[in-house]
Amino acid sequence: MRRTTLTDSRDSLNNDQKENGMVNRRKRKNSSPNCGAAKKTKMTWAIDSYQTVKIYQEMGVDPLCDDSNSNSCRFIENTPSIQRCSLELSVPVAPRVLVPSQKDNLHANRGHCDTPKPILNILRSDSNFLCRRNREIIAEHDHFSNLSDEMILDVFRWLPKFTLARCARVCRRWSRLVVDEALWKRTDLANKTLIPGVLGSVLSRGVCILRLTKASIQDPIFTGPCRQIKASRLSRVQLLDLSMAEIGTQALLDLFSICRDLKKLSLENIELNDQICSQIGENRDLEVLNMCMCRGITVNGMMPILSNCLKLESLNLAWTGMLKNIIVYLSLCLPTSIRKINLSGCRDQISDADVKQLAVTCPDLKELDLSDCTVLTCQSVYNVTENLHFLEYLAISRCYHILPSTLPVLNKIGSLLAVDVFGMLREGSLQQLKESMRNIEINKFPFSSIARPTTGVRRTSIWGCRVRDSFV
Repeated sequence: MRRTTLTDSRDSLNNDQKENGMVNRRKRKNSSPNCGAAKKTKMTWAIDSYQTVKIYQEMGVDPLCDDSNSNSCRFIENTPSIQRCSLELSVPVAPRVLVPSQKDNLHANRGHCDTPKPILNILRSDSNFLCRRNREIIAEHDHFSNLSDEMILDVFRWLPKFTLARCARVCRRWSRLVVDEALWKRTDLANKTLIPGVLGSVLSRGVCILRLTKASIQDPIFTGPCRQIKASRLSRVQLLDLSMAEIGTQALLDLFSICRDLKKLSLENIELNDQICSQIGENRDLEVLNMCMCRGITVNGMMPILSNCLKLESLNLAWTGMLKNIIVYLSLCLPTSIRKINLSGCRDQISDADVKQLAVTCPDLKELDLSDCTVLTCQSVYNVTENLHFLEYLAISRCYHILPSTLPVLNKIGSLLAVDVFGMLREGSLQQLKESMRNIEINKFPFSSIARPTTGVRRTSIWGCRVRDSFV
């Protein structure tokens, strides 16, 4: 009998399946898209270091350390808590290799702190110690704190005012030094918007020269601790420029109620009343007063000014719309100390008799501006020539009733230097007048500078005094 091998039996089985129509086919992977949905995905979890330590503690297993670091582990256990925390945090950790499926879990846990909670508690409890130590280290290298107050003030004097305001927030010492009176004697707040309380805070720092040209000052000017300035001490301002400023009558009244040392004051284009003028009259050392284009001027308002301010030298009342009674009162009651006066723009309110009375009351006038007084005649020129022997400047521009042939009479005034007659003569007649008055300049000053704080292009000074301490 023939012995069959394994190969023969396999061939015979395949032949039998072919005869019966059965074919043994291998299974192939189904590449259809529906098959992938049923496939199970592998899920992984990432555990931070704190959870790992917690699991070890529940299992009763201590974290392993290398034999080479066994001595360092015992040293950590015997060290104080704050040093142990710094040593444990400084131990290098083996790099962790993550597969792409584990990176999502790592990003999700970024908001959690990897530092164990016991270590964080130790850091928080000893935070005062760390802050104190940091301050000591900084103090060792802070040479600026070793300077005296006088030397620091010399440094602060070169800084602009807005930088000084920032320095006040550095430390308590700087906050105390910043408000020193030596740093705020000259202050320029022109074209600024001052919220309530700012102006009172500036005045409380001993300002002497203050420029507020075109500033917007909001009421009230005294708030909080600054209210006590009215009861404790008065303002030290001596030169004050409020030209074209936006300020209410109540704020002006509060401001002048504490000002008693004013020497030069400009209120150009400001709304006034009798109470404000009465407070201005309390400044008995007032020398210069500019009220050009002011509104609300009355006889009752001018009486305390002209009665108390006996040192007044320069007065500007141009284009104020004064009535006839105010002109008459001025011509009779002006102090004899007046040297410069501007009454331009009075139109038909001032007459030749008023000019004569003014020349008699103030015989020492040096500058007189009567421009746009359309009622004046040649008689006013004769009155000025007869009574004002120290006159240096005369402006009679657009006084159309004054004949040009009368003007050479002014040559009798030996001190006269300039005469303005804008709008009265044509070019030919003006040239003849210049030839007849060779020692006098004609039409040199188109704008009057009487009592005005700034003239020309200088905008960093008022009445010749600087308002900025540095060029920064």
